[in-house]
Amino acid sequence: MSDVAPASRPAWYRRLIPIPAPPTPAPNPTGDRAAALARLAELRAADAGIPQITSTRLVEPEGRAVATLVVWHGFTNAPSQFGAVAEALGGLGYRVLVPRTPRHGLPDVLNRDLNNLTDAELVEHVDTCIDIAGGFGDPVWVIGLSAGATLAGWAAANRSEVERLVLAAPLVAPVGFPLPLVRLMVRFRGIVPKLYWWWDPRKKADLGHSPYAYPGFPIPGLMPFLHLSEALIDHSVTASHELDRVVLTSNPGDFAIRRDAARAYAAGVFGARSGYYGEANIDPGLKWMHDFVDPYSPGAGTTEQVVAILTAAMGVGEPTAGGVLVAPLVTEQPPA
Repeated sequence: MSDVAPASRPAWYRRLIPIPAPPTPAPNPTGDRAAALARLAELRAADAGIPQITSTRLVEPEGRAVATLVVWHGFTNAPSQFGAVAEALGGLGYRVLVPRTPRHGLPDVLNRDLNNLTDAELVEHVDTCIDIAGGFGDPVWVIGLSAGATLAGWAAANRSEVERLVLAAPLVAPVGFPLPLVRLMVRFRGIVPKLYWWWDPRKKADLGHSPYAYPGFPIPGLMPFLHLSEALIDHSVTASHELDRVVLTSNPGDFAIRRDAARAYAAGVFGARSGYYGEANIDPGLKWMHDFVDPYSPGAGTTEQVVAILTAAMGVGEPTAGGVLVAPLVTEQPPA
């Protein structure tokens, strides 16, 4: 067990601004491979009208899988973000499910459908993905980037099938957002600005990155993800079991999320509930940005580098491969 600091008294704004409980998970696990594939077909039915490259995908290895990985893509991106990485992991013997997060991957990248995203959709989506993964009969490990890491963390906390967790830049608070403000916006959705936020206000729709990712987003679309992470931080939803391994990736070039908040979240939620709790520190010399996975994004690694980092974080690769050092994490006090 890693050296984890004792839990401190909840911050004042958490005591003064209670949030409602998110929807309760409703597991309905599949019992075997046939049932898992049938449920996968149901999940894929939601992709009607969605381009194939941004649809839910399953990569299967030759022969028996080492584990089934559920890999959630980032906010405003799509399964295409992890396409090459999933294929490479399949070649290493892993079964990889890359689900399309609700209201992502639409052919019109300028849509505003994230305005309609709900907490219930995310909770149901996570349950469905783990229901499918568990049916294959192999260990279930989850990985997520950004908002996808929020979903992976929710899955790891609520589903006993999950044994290992990799949190890549989890969305706990965007850069520049004071944590009390995040809390207020989660609690009082009516105060959330009904604005569309461009990832790059200078380029707007001409972002020049992935043709499958949205160049911006309605700010209300962030709230369901932040609600899940806030509930876990509060321990109103607690990790239901001890995980074998939890690793947080830390990227010095990430200017999209508050890294201090992500670190406190990972430590507070999972530090005392994992057999191994560590941090994968990406070499700052690589100059990678928040999305270090998508080959279309600037400041991203190669597929080989990303796979090396993920396997190191999962505990099956070289701890210093790909420009990363994985080491046990000593936690800090939560940020204000």
